[in-house]
Amino acid sequence: MDTTKPEVATAPAPAAPASADPRVDKLLEKIGILEQLFVKRIKDDQAHTAAYNTLYQDMSKYRDDAFRGAQKSLLKGMVLIYDTMKRSISGIGDGTVREMVNLHVEELLELLHRHDVERMPETLGKFDRNTQQALGTEPAASSEEDQMVARVVRDGFKWGAQVLRPQEVVIKVKKQ
Repeated sequence: MDTTKPEVATAPAPAAPASADPRVDKLLEKIGILEQLFVKRIKDDQAHTAAYNTLYQDMSKYRDDAFRGAQKSLLKGMVLIYDTMKRSISGIGDGTVREMVNLHVEELLELLHRHDVERMPETLGKFDRNTQQALGTEPAASSEEDQMVARVVRDGFKWGAQVLRPQEVVIKVKKQ
């Protein structure tokens, strides 16, 4: 369906009738000059507005990128604290201390969640190069187990859609 509007022919502005008084002619000439100046000024203002909007968008992007870079560094540091706390739990026996460290781990995960950082679920399926990093290999019992995750060594984290840190895994490999 054609939604374009047909062009409407506009008649040129009627010429001012010749006046017997030269002052009127001079006044009409000055009005024409003023009209041209107004049109030029409006076009200049539109160009300046467009340039300002482009500059504002660019500056906003640079600001957001700088903030995101600083935030990423902080979030990676928080993930390292998570790793340290998880290692500490494995060295602590049952009891109050273990419960306290577990509570702090949960609080840290909640804090990361508030910043759109989520721990990747532990999946023992097919190795995914986009979200996992292979640290080692184990022999696979069959060709169906080839490239399957044997175990997760260190948790991975996603920041929105971006991988903040890949999940570190050991994969099974079929020997040829």
